[in-house]
Amino acid sequence: MYTAYPVVAQQENDLGTEAQRAEGKEVYDIKCAHCHGYEGDASAVATPYLRPTPRDFTSGNYKFRSTASGELPTTEDIKRSIRLGMPYTSMPAWEGILSETEITNLAYYLKTFESAFDGPYGNPTVVEIPRAPAYSADPDHLARGREVFEANQCADCHGENGRGNGESAPELVDDWGYPIRAADMTKRWTFRASATREDVYRTFMTGLNGTPMPSYEQTIDEEDRWALVDYVWSLSRDTPDYGTTVIVQGQPSELVLGESLFEGVPETYFPIVGQVIEPGRAFYPGVNGISVRAVYNDSEIAIQLRWHDMTAETEGMNNPGIEVPMFDPAQPDTTMDGWSDAVAALLPSRTPEGLERPYFMFGDSRFPMSIWYTDLATDSAAVLTGQGAGRIADNGIALERSASYEDGVWTVQFKGPRNQGGLTMPEATFVPISFTVWDGFSGERGNKRGLSAWYHLYLEPMEAQSAVLPMAKWFLIVLGAELLIVALVNLRARRRKTA
Repeated sequence: MYTAYPVVAQQENDLGTEAQRAEGKEVYDIKCAHCHGYEGDASAVATPYLRPTPRDFTSGNYKFRSTASGELPTTEDIKRSIRLGMPYTSMPAWEGILSETEITNLAYYLKTFESAFDGPYGNPTVVEIPRAPAYSADPDHLARGREVFEANQCADCHGENGRGNGESAPELVDDWGYPIRAADMTKRWTFRASATREDVYRTFMTGLNGTPMPSYEQTIDEEDRWALVDYVWSLSRDTPDYGTTVIVQGQPSELVLGESLFEGVPETYFPIVGQVIEPGRAFYPGVNGISVRAVYNDSEIAIQLRWHDMTAETEGMNNPGIEVPMFDPAQPDTTMDGWSDAVAALLPSRTPEGLERPYFMFGDSRFPMSIWYTDLATDSAAVLTGQGAGRIADNGIALERSASYEDGVWTVQFKGPRNQGGLTMPEATFVPISFTVWDGFSGERGNKRGLSAWYHLYLEPMEAQSAVLPMAKWFLIVLGAELLIVALVNLRARRRKTA
């Protein structure tokens, strides 16, 4: 039997004092206006560069609330968004930067942009979020959550396994007509408005105003709500667990590309961010992380790259050397179609000395970059040499490659020589590596791309060294030092005796 969800009504409009709103305006004009506009209408110098688009406060349309669908947020809701920010957007967390008093005054000032806050709609119905029961991984409980997920057509946007790759995902727009992405439920750390189980519950019950995400308060029975929350929770882990080093395991046998080659090999996850330094800037890249595995034998190394992608763009073309026009808000990029997905592992063209690395914009003439590249509209891969964006050429080294796309996940495997040109990859060494992903759906090509920082491959020794030799070495060193000390003491004693 369906039980009505408990609600609590606010007693009066909470607008703050005139002094508080004036102080809030001072904070807003310094910290917020460059994205949200001095009039709160999301018309500002930075607005065209940002996705998702900064909130238009004059609409009174707030996504993250504790109030019923379609209603205004409470002051605490606004303060919470200011305090925590919006992960994986341009909206930072202001907690620790602004004082609690400044955050409160800023929330009061934001309310002045929408007159409805000072009227009957300024007393919204607050949805009471119950305390979460203990998380249950019981298979029957999660299976029921999966049934609720399917019955409410969550997969249409979020995908069959929650990777943000549903059939409707490519067409999603907000109330202002801007494209938006369905949440990737397997990456809990990217959830906006925090990601506790109570937060997930609140999102299902209140919906996200201004987006296609509705409220399910009237459609999901109370006993099924936590089953749905726990199912979504089960799709992810708490943190991304970003790494800095790929442990490359050695194998004495031939490296045959395929899933079995990397079975049991440790996986390292790295963040991907937009290239925003040079023309071709990707202010909102389509991919935000990549998982990497690697193995090697006496002469070759194989690298597996895996990432989530809303769609597989396997038609058209791509290339790191394509010239991309300077970003101009007045003249949007009109060549968004016809670009394929692509990926590259980036290595130095020669073994670096110390901490030196090639310039991450595809290297330069002083220190070129070796680019293991594949266009996923093709069935081939090659090593390119980069001497900077726009100066990229094929160096004649072909790579073996396999690629597949399944349920929102690209898996690409490269195999090539361990030593090529001036770059060597001996055992027990750290080799610099970085990664670039081009999302064709987002019009990424050339220097418009998602990229990582420099990280490392570590070629784990194929045969573990015996502890006997190092112990013997240090024993002899210590013994030699002791004998030297004894000899010096005896020499000094003899000199004193004859003096």
